Amino acid sequence: MSVEASSPIGSVQVLIPQQQWADVKSRLGTAEARLADLTVAVEIAAETAGLNRFMALAMAWCNILAVRYNARRVSLGILRSRSVHVMAMNQTEKILRKMQLVRDIEEAMEECLDQDAEILFPSAAAGNVITRCAAKLISAHGTGTVFALPLRRDGCVGVLLLEFEPGRNVTSAELAPLRTTADLLTPRIMDLYEHDRWFGARWVRDWRKYLSKLVGPTHTWIKAAAIAITLLLLWAFFAKGTFHIIAQFTLEPVRQAQIVAPFDGYIKTVLVRPGDAIIAHRTVLAELHTAKLRDQLAAAQAQYAAYAKQADVAQSKGKIADMQIADDSMNGALAKIRLLKRQIAHAAITSPISGVVLTGNLLRRIGAPVHLGDVLFKVAPIKPLLARINVQDGDILYVKTGQAGSLATASYPADKIALSVRHIDPLAMVKHKQNIFRVRAVLKHPPNWFRPGMQGTARIDAGNRRYIWIWTRGLINWIRMKLWL
Repeated sequence: MSVEASSPIGSVQVLIPQQQWADVKSRLGTAEARLADLTVAVEIAAETAGLNRFMALAMAWCNILAVRYNARRVSLGILRSRSVHVMAMNQTEKILRKMQLVRDIEEAMEECLDQDAEILFPSAAAGNVITRCAAKLISAHGTGTVFALPLRRDGCVGVLLLEFEPGRNVTSAELAPLRTTADLLTPRIMDLYEHDRWFGARWVRDWRKYLSKLVGPTHTWIKAAAIAITLLLLWAFFAKGTFHIIAQFTLEPVRQAQIVAPFDGYIKTVLVRPGDAIIAHRTVLAELHTAKLRDQLAAAQAQYAAYAKQADVAQSKGKIADMQIADDSMNGALAKIRLLKRQIAHAAITSPISGVVLTGNLLRRIGAPVHLGDVLFKVAPIKPLLARINVQDGDILYVKTGQAGSLATASYPADKIALSVRHIDPLAMVKHKQNIFRVRAVLKHPPNWFRPGMQGTARIDAGNRRYIWIWTRGLINWIRMKLWL
């Protein structure tokens, strides 16, 4: 079946199938309905265009809708915190939220907002949504029909609720222009609502928005890192820890003796080597040749006898001057005899202290010459030992006698030995182009394998300080020195 359609211009006639003609009429009707809805929305927007305050716009909107739709009551609710508050009502200047009517209206609005769906009750299509609060509003206050429309801007932000008189037949098609009006006016009315609030409420709103972004589900790793850094900074600024001065140390004996050559001579025998234990004044370390000394001693004794004889002859002849000269020569010879005897007695070299031979491997030097004062051996007791700590000049001000600490040798870093500072040298020394002060510390319960000369790292406990000071102390001192602050 076809339908004739004639053009107003000319006499051309077109035959259009019945189905296509029905589709065209349906589309035309839909377009006309949309145009009507848009016209109503534009008219309402035009009527409220000059209102720049939230309450004025809200009241005007409620009054206009009440007149246009012949509604008994029109209420506007805004989502505040977690509940909907009635902000405007037609023909009502002051709204008391303690009134039961206002409470029932807010419950119906929250029912609409929670479902984010329109509610028209009673209606045949109302079975798809929950309408318990809407039914309560009708039964409690004699309302005929209730229509709740959610207002959306980045989510549901409010509800527009219309109440009609009993017997008023309200259809969903009749309320269609209201949806377009709500979409058009909601952004503007929400902007005015946020702008008109006092500065404290705006401040709270902004902070709530920022905090919601902070604790929201997005950017989890960035937020976790920011929280961790914040907690770390708070801990660094307020928590205190032990300030450790870290420096290199060398173990050294409490006492040490250097055994030197007693006279110029030659090594005859060597009886000890490094590591051997010796007893003071008893253990012979080495011997020097004494043959030359004994020859010199015999010559000195002969000279002494000759001078004694000359003195006796001069005394018998009464030559006082010759006798005195002979006596002086006797005294010189006697002194030389005593020196030679003492050198012969010290040819067997011993140590003034007991301990262990540290240095002096002279087995390969037997027969070699030595000179008076040459160091042949170094002897020291293995126990007790001191730690000689080389502290930099930037840390020496924090070191005090009596401070505790610990050390670890390079050979056994897992073993930590407690120490206590005993003495601080007052004079700095230059080592590796740095000024250092020598700090001597006593070891508490040193192990048996400790030996003089062992090195490692020592940590001196210099009191409790904030971690931020401990970590930035070196950098701050460097900046102060560079910028002369």
